[in-house]
Amino acid sequence: MTNPAEGYESYMVPALFRPWAARLVQAADPRPGESILDVGCGTGVVARHVASVLGGRGTVTGLDLSLNMLAVARAAATREGVAVEWREGRAEAMPFPGGSFDLVLCQFAVMFFGDRATALSECRRVLKDGGRLVLSVWQGLERHPFYQHLHAAIERRLGISALAEIFALGDLGRLRALLREAGFRREEIESVSMTSSFPSPEAFLAGEIEVDTAAIPSMQALTPAQRQEIVAAISGDMQAPLREVTQAGHVVIPFHAHVARAGR
Repeated sequence: MTNPAEGYESYMVPALFRPWAARLVQAADPRPGESILDVGCGTGVVARHVASVLGGRGTVTGLDLSLNMLAVARAAATREGVAVEWREGRAEAMPFPGGSFDLVLCQFAVMFFGDRATALSECRRVLKDGGRLVLSVWQGLERHPFYQHLHAAIERRLGISALAEIFALGDLGRLRALLREAGFRREEIESVSMTSSFPSPEAFLAGEIEVDTAAIPSMQALTPAQRQEIVAAISGDMQAPLREVTQAGHVVIPFHAHVARAGR
């Protein structure tokens, strides 16, 4: 695949992100005629799902910084026959006038925003009066033992791991504070769990290591052969934890998230 986002869409979305997208949209309860924004949309699974639910009785926009992700999102929406406007842009500086949307959705993206407070303030700015934000974040690393092992293995080999950041908003107090500081009110947070099943354990592990080490500066400085050696070493470290979550040739992992709803 020439576009890495294609692998993300074909492997991670069906097993993990599509079921969570359905859960997020259910919590948001979109209404006919509403204008809806999916922030940090990636390959657009949330935007595509909500567009399907609305059936053309409303407008849906997906915003992401990655052109690769947006290219896959456009192609997937065309295949599925749903209408979504795809826009390139940063969550911290959205290219929309204030009061543009009735509903803003954000699935597992807040953790990756460079300035979370500004991004959430932007979510509030682009909402109409009485509009609502519905977002999901992973619960803490301590709720995800497999990723605790992976975090330790990467840290041991590279001296740093980016995995903790993915689970950084598991603390309810911190999440509530971010929402309130951005000006949201009536926040409600529900803790939700779902189990995902991934085919091909070795492919799953290789993909996780590649994604979770990609942003580490020391990894980027290595030659391809050196990177391959490090990935092989981390993979070796992870064989026992991988066996613990493998059932009948599939990786089976419970995931735990917070789904937050808040009003403007």
